[in-house]
Amino acid sequence: MVYTEKKHNNDVEKEQSFNYLTIPRGGQFFIKLSDGTEIWLNSETKLKYPVTFAEGLTRKVELIYGEAYFKVSPSTEHKGAGFHVLTKSQEIDVLGTEFNIRAYNNDEIMATTLVEGKIRIKKGEVREIVTPNQQAIINHEGDKIDIKEIDVSQEISWVKGLFAFNEKPLEEIMTVLSRWYDTEVVFENAKQKKFVFTGILERTKAVEDILNLIEATSEGQLKFEIRDKTIYIK
Repeated sequence: MVYTEKKHNNDVEKEQSFNYLTIPRGGQFFIKLSDGTEIWLNSETKLKYPVTFAEGLTRKVELIYGEAYFKVSPSTEHKGAGFHVLTKSQEIDVLGTEFNIRAYNNDEIMATTLVEGKIRIKKGEVREIVTPNQQAIINHEGDKIDIKEIDVSQEISWVKGLFAFNEKPLEEIMTVLSRWYDTEVVFENAKQKKFVFTGILERTKAVEDILNLIEATSEGQLKFEIRDKTIYIK
């Protein structure tokens, strides 16, 4: 979906209208905003954005929940107008171009990963600068922002149609898979949640194929069964 920039007078700018874009489980979407900013939206994601941006004012969008990858049109092309991304727990001032935000409702943390450029994150009274190959971690309960070095290719693999798991526990993996394949997950033994898996898998594969690959590496520790859109792990 692509939006075309329109010119606004001052009165219209004050009455900016917004669209809401909701991506269901199992979906993925690309949108190009009126300023040229490109956004990839992962499954189970909701974005609020203006139909057009008011000329000369800070460009703002809101990631209500979910995961999105942003490639922001630079302020130099918009008379110096900055670009801010709002979430329920933080505000991001975009000083560069490409970054990923993971902010699902049922996740305890929010992760913002910078691929290119620079961003400034604000949480309460705390502000931190993030540079390429770094990830900012925020817990919704406090104002602390933790910065760590990260392999960004793992974090943004979904944009390229891949699942990339590097020594991830099965509980975290199944959360990702359940969003994409729109399934529920039942662990019949809590110990199975800690099983660690490493692999790069194609998101176009059927869920049965993905589970078979994980099961094959478990040396008999795991067995998956699908019944009525629920994955049972035995």
